[in-house]
Amino acid sequence: MPRSTKKPAKLPLQEFIPYKLAVVANRLSQSIGSLFEKKYGIQIPEWRILMALHSCGPLAPNEVVDHTSMDKGRVSRAQRRLVELGLVSVSNDPRDGRRLVLFLTRKGAGMCAAIIPAARETEAWFLSVLPAGERRALDKALTRLLMRSQELRQTDSGN
Repeated sequence: MPRSTKKPAKLPLQEFIPYKLAVVANRLSQSIGSLFEKKYGIQIPEWRILMALHSCGPLAPNEVVDHTSMDKGRVSRAQRRLVELGLVSVSNDPRDGRRLVLFLTRKGAGMCAAIIPAARETEAWFLSVLPAGERRALDKALTRLLMRSQELRQTDSGN
């Protein structure tokens, strides 16, 4: 049988946009994570939960999973640590006593107030290589890609 003369398709990672997005996100996340761990004693999963509660208000653990795109196990571990640190409390939902919700404590709200300027400063430094128009275009493109990625999540879960 004759051998195929077709060359196998190549996929140089450096040209693959999902790879580039993952590398940029990982490097930025590691840098921010290192800063927050040294300065505030928290890691990225804990920071994400704090910021979700800060921006959304009280959330059930499954809502935290949705807002942060972290898996249930990671949310559960980070939630426990935040409770131990006194940054988050867990209570029954006042609207539905059967449901548990996470709340920021005063200490947690204070930490958020301290962290936000550092996060914004890191973001500004990181994006400073882009002119203002490119930053706006990047923000628009990422917003669209986030919406598209939500479609992927729905497809993956069979919805």
